[in-house]
Order: sequence, then C-alpha cells, then structure tokens
Amino acid sequence: MSLYEENPLRERKWLQAIWRGRGTVRPDAWRLYFVVVLGNRAVGMQDLIGVNFDTFQTVTSFSWLASDFRQRGLGREMRSAILHLAFEGFGAAEATSEAFVDNTASNRVSAALGYQPNGSDWATRRGEPAGLNRWTLRRDGWATTRRADIELIGVEECKPVLYIP
Repeated sequence: MSLYEENPLRERKWLQAIWRGRGTVRPDAWRLYFVVVLGNRAVGMQDLIGVNFDTFQTVTSFSWLASDFRQRGLGREMRSAILHLAFEGFGAAEATSEAFVDNTASNRVSAALGYQPNGSDWATRRGEPAGLNRWTLRRDGWATTRRADIELIGVEECKPVLYIP
C-alpha cells in the first residue's frame, strides 16, 4: 500500500487523537491545533503543545504539510508563527521539536530557526522503527531569529482557558 492511498483506520485514529487532544486541557497539558490555509485550500497543520507548561513554560510543536506544497518555505513560515505565539504570546521559556532523521526539510527548518540538537530518540512510522532527531530552542535563541511581521490576535482571551496567567 502506498503512503498516499486512503487508509480509513489510520484516518480514524488520527481524528480520534485530535478529538482527545481538544478535550484535554489542563494546566500541565494542552494542545492547540491550527490549519494551514493557502488561498482557500487547507494544505497542512501546525500544532502547539504545552508540556508541563504550568511548571516549566515548555512547548513542543508538530506540523505536517501536503507534499505538493513542500519546498516553498511554508514549513518555516508555519514554525515561525507558532514559535511567535509560544514565546511572545504565551511567555514560553523553551520550545522543542522532533523530526525523523531522514526528514531533511524539517531538520533544516529547526536549524535555521535557531534550535540546537538535543539528542535522538525512536518512534514508529507506519509500524516500523525510525530514528528521531530531537531539537531545543530557548527564548534567548528565538530572540535572535524572531520575526517582527507576525501579528498575534486574541491571545489574551485564550490564556485563561490554557491556565496561563
């Protein structure tokens, strides 16, 4: 089966994980799901996940971009926007990210935005073990690459829902 063929079970599991995530908002754990739209077509997703945010002010991100929209700089735009929300909007102290070792584009985005290598890990991809690169970005590192053209709207109204003072 091709990666791009329909897989109803995989789609159902993916949707259930999103529904579960939307229903789980605690001081120590929350996840925001954003859709990436180009023109009027959904082309990807960018998530921001609060990991013990109430204690450590740490976040991690997850993204996916349709294959025919890759290599256009959209991945970097997506990550820049979510980092701006995390650091400027929510006051995060640190952001982490992971990418499969062979996902050159995602690893390049992390490096270009100032993330530093932070070890490795393993995950499964389509049922097979695959190596991950781990990345970390502290607030001071983000400050050197932060964008001045990103506007945040409605953040103050969202913070109490996420237990952010």
